This record gives sequence, C-alpha cells and structure tokens, in this order.
Amino acid sequence: MTSSGSFARGPSSYRRGRPRIPPSGKAFLIVTEGEKTEPNYFIKLRDRFHLSVADVIIHHPAGTDPITLTKRAIELRDVRQKEVKQGSFDIAYDEVWVVFDLEKPNDQRRDLARQAMTMKGASGIRFAVSDPAFEYWLLLHEKYTTSPFNGCDDVIKRLRRYWPDYAKAQVPSDEFIKKIPTAVVNAERCRAHHEASGGEGNPSTKVDILVRSLNGATREHFRFSLGEQKVTDNPPSPNPPSP
Repeated sequence: MTSSGSFARGPSSYRRGRPRIPPSGKAFLIVTEGEKTEPNYFIKLRDRFHLSVADVIIHHPAGTDPITLTKRAIELRDVRQKEVKQGSFDIAYDEVWVVFDLEKPNDQRRDLARQAMTMKGASGIRFAVSDPAFEYWLLLHEKYTTSPFNGCDDVIKRLRRYWPDYAKAQVPSDEFIKKIPTAVVNAERCRAHHEASGGEGNPSTKVDILVRSLNGATREHFRFSLGEQKVTDNPPSPNPPSP
C-alpha cells in the first residue's frame, strides 16, 4: 500500500456543479493508507448508502505512514474550515477519519501510530485502525476470530477461505457488503474480548465505528440495522503500543 494517488483532489475539486451542503447534511473526509483496497471498499459503501462525493470525500495521499496520513487529514480539514469562512463551502467536515494498518506485531508503525494520534492539531481526528491489516475487517464479514495474525498476508490467507479470489484492490460485491451487520457485531465482540482478557489487540479493528457513522448519515431506508454501539471509541487505538 505504498503507491501514491488520490481518489479526491481536495475540497476545491467539488465547487462546480455540486451542492455546497451535502444531501445527507453531514460531510466526511476519509484519508486512507491504501491506494485502492480501502478506497474501493468505502466507495462501494458510499454508493450503497446513496451518499455523494460531496458527502464522503475519500483521499489517498502520497505518504502512507500514520504520521503523514494524519498530517494530510489535518491539512485538508483546516483548508475546508478556511474555505467555509471565505464562503466557498457552507459547512466544514463533520467527521475526519484516518484509516491505516498496524502491520506486523513488532512493526515500527505501532510507534508511529501513537505519535500520530497525539500530534499537534490531531484533536478531533478519528482513527479507524486495524491490527494487523484492513483485511481483518473484511474477514469479520465472514468469520469471527480472535486468533492473532502475523501480518497482512496471514489475514489474507484466512480471508481466502471465504473469498477465494480475493486480491488487493478488488471491489467487494453487493452480497459481501450486505454482511456489514455481521462484521460490526464481530468487531465489537473482538474488542470486548481483548478488554476482558487483557489482550494486546491483535487482531482488532475500528473500521466498524466509521461504518456506523456513515450508516447514520444516510436516509433511514438505506441504513443497515446495526443496533446500539456496545463499545466506546474513546481509546485512541485498538492496540496502544507500549513505550
């Protein structure tokens, strides 16, 4: 997930021909580590919820480490706020999310993640972190497990038991997206397991919390029935790295 690219060119890209107030009344910015895997998933979900590009802007910057991603999210948030003051937009982003993986158990990204979440300007930024990889969130659509994984390849191997032709950058099917309620329950159940057992958080994900927010932004008849959120997202990371 190191290639550069963008699925959105920034707030100013949408000035012409689009409503300045998103149809849902709520605006999201999602900054992703992955160039295609995560954006493809969220674009599919945005379409499923009948939200527009004005509702949900998905951005993949050149850098993919947690600090670079967070800095870019802060920059885009602040640009949008400035444009609101100037009258270019009517509303600022209601929610700004950074989506990234922690990778292998001893990977340096775990320390970078802690630094990113506490950096100046990051207050209000929300983090959908997966340990070890976004593919664990995909796996939870099919199977609940708390068995630890040694990196992304390990998760993909398990995922292919249920999605045999899975490859990075693949667009999920409509049938797969329908399993989101199962994935949300499984993600919450996994966090509860780690909290009760004192586990280190491998595996875990907070993508479900972002999905809940998107689900709540659409019209009621497009929403999944997800019930009440059982686990708070107050902790900054599913696996806070030890100093």
